[in-house]
Amino acid sequence: MAEITINDIDLEAVKGKVILMTGGSSGIGLATTKLLLSLGAKVVNGDMNPPLSDPSLSSSDSYTYIRTNVVNWSELVSLFKTTLDQHGHIDHVFANAGMRPSTSYVALEEDSNGNPLEPSHLTLDVNLKGVINTASLGLHYMQKQAPPQKGNHSIVLTASPSAYHRFRAADYGVSKHGVLGLLRGLAPVTSPHLPIRVNALCPGWTATALVTQAHYTGLNVNLTTSENVARAAVLLMADESRHGQMVLSVGDRYREVEEAVLLKAMTSEVRGQELTEDEICAGVVANMMKDAQQ
Repeated sequence: MAEITINDIDLEAVKGKVILMTGGSSGIGLATTKLLLSLGAKVVNGDMNPPLSDPSLSSSDSYTYIRTNVVNWSELVSLFKTTLDQHGHIDHVFANAGMRPSTSYVALEEDSNGNPLEPSHLTLDVNLKGVINTASLGLHYMQKQAPPQKGNHSIVLTASPSAYHRFRAADYGVSKHGVLGLLRGLAPVTSPHLPIRVNALCPGWTATALVTQAHYTGLNVNLTTSENVARAAVLLMADESRHGQMVLSVGDRYREVEEAVLLKAMTSEVRGQELTEDEICAGVVANMMKDAQQ
């Protein structure tokens, strides 16, 4: 497993960069905002709620809060346009907004006639649809910009260990499986074909407003702080060598798990193919395009 050591110098490349993020008012997002500002970056935070009163934010000319519901397409578009109007360009996008489980597929509610009600899709809308739309807008507007003079733009997606583990909150697990799928789908068609890297952040169990530290009483769990996770998020923006990766943050340790663990487990013997799924897909698409031109 690829262990990562994050030194302060590894994060310095975000100085002067413009970062658009969602869900930056609390927890991991807020910690990342503060870290970015301390490193000299400019941050535009799209969130349903403003951060609690914090002098380090309210007094900063490099920070902007814009009320944004990530499941509302027009509000997301407005977030991007406002950022571009203010700063002229966007260097990195952090699709971080998320929420806890909101429904059970096992115990459906019923209406007054005893008919089952459709389960809520709110967690899927926020954790997956919101991330997809944020990433798509990032790709759209970044391609309209002049290529950066040095390095690449990047998009960071917030995933979870529930993306690859069994997890008893099905709607949350499905949403994070989808984020991992989004990473895997975008990685082959972005860098190096586009000057845009795509990576995923994978926070372990973290004491935030969603699950406070008291909820872990009696459990042998290695808790992560929001500040530790924030360092992994900024590393994925700053480190030009990282693309298609997912960095797991547990306690004060970091590991790359997508390329170093998950994909390596899918050997040609396991797959039953020498080629990967993406290599086969690329070949099929190329043949389809040849047929269309004939």
